[in-house]
Amino acid sequence: MISGILLAAGDSKRMGEPKALLPYDGITFVDSILNKFSEIGCEPIITILGATAELICEKTQVHKFKCFRNPNPEEGQLSSLQIAVAHLPAESEGFIMALVDHPMVKLDTYQKLYETAKANPDNIIVPEFYGQKGHPVYFGRSFFDSILHLPLSDGARAVLRENPADVMYLPVEDEGILKDIDTPKDYQEFVH
Repeated sequence: MISGILLAAGDSKRMGEPKALLPYDGITFVDSILNKFSEIGCEPIITILGATAELICEKTQVHKFKCFRNPNPEEGQLSSLQIAVAHLPAESEGFIMALVDHPMVKLDTYQKLYETAKANPDNIIVPEFYGQKGHPVYFGRSFFDSILHLPLSDGARAVLRENPADVMYLPVEDEGILKDIDTPKDYQEFVH
């Protein structure tokens, strides 16, 4: 069993409105990513939300996911990831972590990451587009404990730095893994 984790707890200050609810490809960012997790077979699918949790849960069209609120999203992405990892079931061999501000990643890339993770469940798998590393990223179960005990100042990248021999790079033909949409300018440039 490979799980899906979507981090969407940030306050979207630079965007000025919740990124999770911005439209992309006819649906919201959050639904686009949850649908991809669902289509490739991730179980369970966990979303970590922040201050706008009720609004996002009310508006989402996807129903097959678990939602948790990060009471302190200002502590950063790692604080959200730790909440999600703490809620993964014992049967989970690993998880794919997606960020809500990367909605343009193709379904095919998620599929490729999932299949590579199934074949290499104990690794960390990072997609790369012509040498540039992006998201989503897969972490095997053996890294759960490290993630849960990392200082919040470190971030999940510390796990990659500490375990270079376990990191696999997965070449993908998908520039979406690099497209981080943080501001109205990014949104206009990439999505419209």
